[in-house]
Amino acid sequence: MKYMKIFTLIVVFCFVQNSFSQVGIGTTDPQAALDINGSLLIQEEFMLGRLPTVTSTDEDFKLLTRLNNSTPVGKITVLDVEKLTVAPINVVNYHFYNLNRDNLTNVDLQYDANKYIVGVSNFKYTGDAIPKSTANNVTSIGAFVIRAFIENSKWHLEIRNRFLNLQSGAPNGIQYDVTLIVYDKSYFRNLPVITTNLNGQNSGTASAVPNL
Repeated sequence: MKYMKIFTLIVVFCFVQNSFSQVGIGTTDPQAALDINGSLLIQEEFMLGRLPTVTSTDEDFKLLTRLNNSTPVGKITVLDVEKLTVAPINVVNYHFYNLNRDNLTNVDLQYDANKYIVGVSNFKYTGDAIPKSTANNVTSIGAFVIRAFIENSKWHLEIRNRFLNLQSGAPNGIQYDVTLIVYDKSYFRNLPVITTNLNGQNSGTASAVPNL
């Protein structure tokens, strides 16, 4: 009788262990250790261990991400890489030639500013040098500008000397090579502008710390 009770206890324990090996939320037939049929909200932290190795034969691979702009914050959603038009970080090389003097004032790059962040890298200027200008015994090389900026929700590019220009208007005298780094906002975001008044000094401390 004593051994019968021990045997019965072992059988019951195994049955309970198997019945709780899979947990379903919103479903009565869980297909995994945790099966959620519906949305998932994590309001504090979202931590993942080491991701398993993904091979070239794997299909329907999706990434989970935690949204900061959901209400309330913390909704878990799927980042479908198959629907992304670009990779997380993209390197694009541009070559400009046949310019009017040296002025590349406003080129629409056609990148949607709501989806992408564009940075400028590896600039090369090929062609005639811009002569220096002297006024009131001060020699100036002007103000050469290389920048990507947003206009009408699109990224634009400016490369030029704003105050000085070439003496010759030869159309092929100047060529620009520039590398653009394009970031997908699904992975990256712009940090807010920090404005600091240096009160006429050449050194100081920024007025705020970026909110990372």
